[in-house]
Order: sequence, then C-alpha cells, then structure tokens
Amino acid sequence: MKRFKPLLILVVVSLLLAACGPTPTPLVITKEIEKEVVVTKEVQVEKEVIVTVEVEKEVEKEVVKEVEKVVEVTPTPIGGQLILYACLFDPDKLQVIFSTFKAQYGVEVTCLDMSSGEALERIRAESENPQGDVLFGTTNLSHVNLAADDLTEPYEGVGWNLFDQGAIKDPGGRWTGFYYGVIGFACSPERLEELGAECPTSWQDLLDPVYEGEIVIASPAASGTSYTTLSGLAQLLGEDEAFDFWKQMDANVAQYTESGSAPGKMAAAGEFAVGISFAHDIQVQQDKGLPVILTFPEEGTSFEIGGISIIKGAKNMAAAQAWVDYVFSEAFQRYHNDVAHRLPVVPGVALATGTVGLEDVKLIDGYDPTEWAAKRDDLVARWQEEIGAGR
Repeated sequence: MKRFKPLLILVVVSLLLAACGPTPTPLVITKEIEKEVVVTKEVQVEKEVIVTVEVEKEVEKEVVKEVEKVVEVTPTPIGGQLILYACLFDPDKLQVIFSTFKAQYGVEVTCLDMSSGEALERIRAESENPQGDVLFGTTNLSHVNLAADDLTEPYEGVGWNLFDQGAIKDPGGRWTGFYYGVIGFACSPERLEELGAECPTSWQDLLDPVYEGEIVIASPAASGTSYTTLSGLAQLLGEDEAFDFWKQMDANVAQYTESGSAPGKMAAAGEFAVGISFAHDIQVQQDKGLPVILTFPEEGTSFEIGGISIIKGAKNMAAAQAWVDYVFSEAFQRYHNDVAHRLPVVPGVALATGTVGLEDVKLIDGYDPTEWAAKRDDLVARWQEEIGAGR
C-alpha cells in the first residue's frame, strides 16, 4: 500500500486546488471543479487496486495533468509573502494547504506558531509596525479583543457573507468564525491504573485527591483553550463560585502550560493522568495511535468559535483577503476536519468519521464564547491575582 501514497497526496492536493476559484465567488467554482476531479480520481483509484503496475503509472500521470489543468484554468496571481500568526495543526499538513494556495495565488505562506494569548499580546505590541498579516485560528477571544482595540481590518468576505448576524462573526466584518471546538478531558490509561482511578467524567471529579499532582491544564492568561474552560465554569457556576472551584482544583494541578493543546499531548504520552484540552487536539493524539481516553464533563462543557481576522496594517492585503476566503472553501473545511478534527462551519461539510460534534456532548446552558471573549482581560487579571500569582 505504501506505493500508492504519492497518488493519494496528489488527490488531496487536487481537491484543495479545486477550492481556489477566483474571488469573489470561489465557492461556486469549488463545487464545479471538485465534482469533475473527484469522480475521475475515485474511478481511477478503484481500478488501480486491481490492475497492473503499468496502469498505476498511467493513472498517476493523469492526476498530475489534472492538477496542472486546474491551476492553469483558474489562476489569480497575487504574489508576495503572507505571514500567519497561530498554526492550527501539524506542519506537514499545513504544507499541503500552503502549496495549494501558492499554486493558485503565487503567495509564499509562513505560519508562526503561538497561543491565542501570545498572539493577542504580540499584535498589540506590534501595532505601530505590524509584522503579521492574518491571525489564523485560535479562540475568538483574541479576535474580539483585537477588534475592540481597532487592531484588525474589516473584511466582509466569502465566509462573513455565509452567515446571518450572530455569535459566529463580528457585525463589522473584523473577524469570522471558521470552526468550532469543545473542551474535553484526556486521560492516560497507564497513569490511571497506577493511581487506581478512573478517567473523570465531571468537573467535580477533578477535585478528588486521587488526582493530586496528576492534572495538567494551560494558563488562562496564555491560552484561549484554558480561558474557554475558565469562562465556561463561570457560566456554569457563577464567577465567584468558578474561582472557588479552581482554587480547589489547583491543589491537583501539576503544571500550567503555555499551550492549550499541550495538556492533551502530555496525557497521551503518559506524563500525567489527566489533561484538559479541546477534544479535537485529543483526537489527533488518538489518530497517532497513542493510548489516550477522551471524556466530557457531565454537567456540561464549553466550546470555542475559532476565528480568523486580518491584522490592521497587513503588508499584503490582497493575499490576506484571499486567505480568509480560502478557509471557507468546502475543500479546506473538509481537509481541516479530516486532519485536525475541528468542526466545520460551512453548510454541507459533514463531520469525518469519529469526530465529536457539538450535538454529541452536553454544552453548558447559555454559554456564548463571543460574549465571554469581551470579558477576557478582567477575568484573566483576576485569575492571575488569585491563582496564578501563588504558583
């Protein structure tokens, strides 16, 4: 089966290229090209499994020819460089996306990995001389706060126009949500066995002394993932009660990380019994074959709207706008869900097998991530004073 890998990669690339129609109507072009390419490739791949090596080579040439055809028919040259802040998934997966975008627009894309809190502070610090073009992902708390500080550019593009007014987008076009994610618990079976414990299935379980020194979670000051947890608890319990709860949980917390995905990775590696992260980050560890259990708190869990926005003063505005439109193509949303398990927002894009959707878990009643994003600075300052300062 390994000999088919190059062909499969080309199929993925051709699908993504099919999404890159010229603005302002890339979604229409996506549907037309995708249908033509997918039907051709599926039939050929089925043949490939049962016929000779000579046919395999012929099919492979046909795939390359089709990719070239798509690029040739729908070029939209922009050129230059595009700098993204915050990288959503593994570098090799990003390169597939960057390659298709470059083929369409001639733009070299670079992504600087950072948490939502780091991105927020960096963009604020660089406001007089912006170094990035697009804040690509992270919870919408960064996007909401940057918009309030007038540090993002309004852009009512393809994605923004997909949705009615509501929590998924800024009414002035300064950011738009392009995926969802829900908070879950990652557990190491090996560590749990050593402790004689079960994977927690409620928030209250996290206060059990059996988990002393065995819970890892990011700092809400650095991570949007952890702020989503904190704000969800404030919605569920009330703000004062949420801080009382966290102070009790703090006795069991071994470490506060900078990255929101790190706790899930650390639990998957058997370093700690419990990590609190977004479910999609935990599922990526499961995809890698690591022994990690995923559970959700029965009282209800909080969720994120992952956003995208153009940084005010972006040096390549045309490329920034093209990238923002690109992430709302059906092919990008499909690939993003397949490799990163983040939940698509574009209508008609079904969840990949095994992906946990919003309807699969109990959400905290009344929780609105956009509303809580506006309270981020005050809530984080309180956490730093009452909890973080004591670590």
